[in-house]
Amino acid sequence: MSKKLKVKNLSHTYTDQPEKTEVLKNVNATFEPGKLYAIRGESGSGKTTLLSLLAALDEIQSGDITYGNKSIKEIGLNNFRLRYSNIVFQSYNLIKYMTAVENVEVAIDFSERKADPNKYLKQVGLTEAEGKRLVNKLSGGQQQRVAIARALASNTPIIFGDEPTGNLDENTETKIIEIFQDLAKKDHKIVILVTHSNKVASYADVVYKLSRGKLTKV
Repeated sequence: MSKKLKVKNLSHTYTDQPEKTEVLKNVNATFEPGKLYAIRGESGSGKTTLLSLLAALDEIQSGDITYGNKSIKEIGLNNFRLRYSNIVFQSYNLIKYMTAVENVEVAIDFSERKADPNKYLKQVGLTEAEGKRLVNKLSGGQQQRVAIARALASNTPIIFGDEPTGNLDENTETKIIEIFQDLAKKDHKIVILVTHSNKVASYADVVYKLSRGKLTKV
C-alpha cells in the first residue's frame, strides 16, 4: 500500500519579530502518491515555511506531519530528508564546478545505490554530451533538468519544488512542468510544488491556497 504524507493541525509562529506572527494555523492536508500538487499564496503567506516543515528542514512547533502514519519526528528529520524527500529549488543549487553527470552522481552516492547517472539525465531530456558539460555552461532550463535528475537519482518517494519554474521562459516552463507531472503519474511519486505560476497550477491534480495561515483546496 502506497504511503501518504499527512499534515495534522500544523501551526507555526515566528517569535523573532516585534510581534508574534502565526503564519500557519491548524493546517491539515493529505498528499498521495501519483498526484501533482500545487501550493499557492501571496508573498509572506507562509508557503516557504510550510514547505520547510513538509521537507523536514524545520522543527515542528505544534501539530504533526506523518508519512505512512508515522510521525516524521519519530522517523527523524535527518533520516526523513535522506531517505524520503528531495527538493528542487528555483536557483537549482547545483555544484557549479562539476559536470551535470557529476552532480547526479553525488545524489546516487548518497542513496547508496549503483546506477548510471546518464539514465536520469536521459529521463529529463538531456543527452550524454550535455551531461559532460559543466553545469554553469548549461542554460537555465538545462540546469533545472539536472536538478530534477539529481532528485530522481536520490530515489526518494517525495519530490518538493520551491518555485522550480520561476527563472524559466514559458516554453521551458511547460517542459519542466511535464517532467514533474511524469514523476507523479509514471513514477508514482508525491510531487508538491510551491509556486506563483498559473501554468503550474493548471497542470496540478490538486491546488491548495495558503492565506492568512489557513490552507484550503481551490
